[in-house]
Amino acid sequence: MRKLILKLVAKTPEGFQKFVAQKGLNYIFNHYAHVTLEGKENLPSKEETVIFICNHLSNIDGPALNHVLGDYAPTFVAGMKLTNDPFTGLFKKVFKHINIKPNSPDKAAMKEIITLLKTGNNVVIFPEGTRSRVGSMIEGKRGILLMAKLAKVRIVPLAMTGTEKVLPIDQNNMTGEKLHQGNILVKVGQPFHLPEKREDQSKEQYDQDTMDYIMRSIAAMLPEKYRGVYA
Repeated sequence: MRKLILKLVAKTPEGFQKFVAQKGLNYIFNHYAHVTLEGKENLPSKEETVIFICNHLSNIDGPALNHVLGDYAPTFVAGMKLTNDPFTGLFKKVFKHINIKPNSPDKAAMKEIITLLKTGNNVVIFPEGTRSRVGSMIEGKRGILLMAKLAKVRIVPLAMTGTEKVLPIDQNNMTGEKLHQGNILVKVGQPFHLPEKREDQSKEQYDQDTMDYIMRSIAAMLPEKYRGVYA
């Protein structure tokens, strides 16, 4: 039934699709998922441009973050396959996003992201690059390093739990993933600039150490069972 409805909605004008998506998300966050934001005191001034980073557990992660960060009008970095899926593609119409090709250096998307940051637009990225299939953090990808280096903006770490219960991953049918009632918690950590490279560090060692620093800024706010490779 959901697939049929989505196919019908996809044939309607763009404005109507966005209206339907917004109404759907409002319903989800009013009746299925209660989102709590902790650490609001760590949020930067709305005049400052930043990169928000977060762990990734579910397809509801982006909408949940947009729900609590909407005042920052962030642009989300999202995988191409989310746009191609009728369920996630519909909800992506509600917020600004840049499509990025998974598992490859997408130079065009990276250039667009850096341009956005340099022109005062906030960006949200999930550094792991994909939803964790094990329910805990997996190794982060280094694209975040290039973004932060070239844009010279602070990074705001976010840690999220509960979304994996509200919209669990269905490996075989992303369109058919089922919603469940639950609570989502988003914690905001202290914003930071990338650490300076030490004289005794090679470029490779600096990049590795800095990625570890970035990812552990998220892991430190998560319960131990969610920390995964950053425990």
